Amino acid sequence: MKTLPPETDLLRSFERLFATRRRDVRVGVGDDAAVLAAPSSLAVCTDALVEGEDFTAAADPYLVGRKAMNVNLSDLAAMGATPLHALLTLGLPRETPVAWLDAFLEGFRSAAREHAVAIVGGDLTAARERFASVTVLGRVPDEGPLRRGGGGPGDELWVSGTLGAAAAGLSLVLRGYRRDREGKVTAPRGRRVSPARRDEIARLLRHQLDPRPMVDLGRALAEGGIASAAIDLSDGFARDLHRLCRASGTGAVVETSTLPVDSGLPALPELPTSPRDLALFGGEDYGLLFTVPPERLGAMKKIAARFAVRRVGRLDGTSKVLLAEGGAFTPLADRGFDHFAGPAG
Repeated sequence: MKTLPPETDLLRSFERLFATRRRDVRVGVGDDAAVLAAPSSLAVCTDALVEGEDFTAAADPYLVGRKAMNVNLSDLAAMGATPLHALLTLGLPRETPVAWLDAFLEGFRSAAREHAVAIVGGDLTAARERFASVTVLGRVPDEGPLRRGGGGPGDELWVSGTLGAAAAGLSLVLRGYRRDREGKVTAPRGRRVSPARRDEIARLLRHQLDPRPMVDLGRALAEGGIASAAIDLSDGFARDLHRLCRASGTGAVVETSTLPVDSGLPALPELPTSPRDLALFGGEDYGLLFTVPPERLGAMKKIAARFAVRRVGRLDGTSKVLLAEGGAFTPLADRGFDHFAGPAG
């Protein structure tokens, strides 16, 4: 097994791999700092994936690379920003196989290319566990960024995609299921998966291992002046809704019947909790939760056909976040993923 060469050789290979010719990149990878021709207003965010916390040692490094990029782009999407540049910091044990690094970089670069992101620098260090820390920069639209705190009473609450698929995918990963970059599913030893269920398991694993940031939706909401507030769904619908309400100084009522609980959850055995609870509290959906004022609903309906979005409730003037079902109202707990408390938060 071929392990990592000296750092100088690695850095030279990075320079070749991430070389770019773009007018907005004056100096790219290979110098002490990147020099960029940036727009007047930039959105900047960073996120990290750590082995043992965010991915397993058995995970396909190609998919780890894609996820490292895409979870950051999801934050830009929530601001309505257009991705431009990225910096990558990698921590690797010295015994890391070269094949692992090559696959990670291939996945990272593939996700960057899908969104026209130029990789302009970063850092490389030895570490006990593998980790990838990514910083991304994006252009804020002239209309200004979307923020969590822009909602007001009477604004409708919308969500993109389905809820709970990524959390279900995580439960499958923890039980030993694997999915490679071609979508092939490997079941844990001693288990057999029927062809009919294999496709569904592959889809749920994809949501966990290879999330897709809603960049186009975020940009449409911001540039059209449609949304008043937005947040990306990384730590669970309930937790992120509470964050949006606190920032906006509002409460909310969510209509339980309209929640887009992923269709694959009810048929999946051995879920860690009920499909509805997984949708509410599971996390890593990486869709957008956003609010639309009444006067912008016409514009919202015009773009709704382009994206998988659904109205799920409304903000109000209270400080409570409630679930409405059959005429009854129950508090929605501020619960979801917490790095230091675990999924129960």
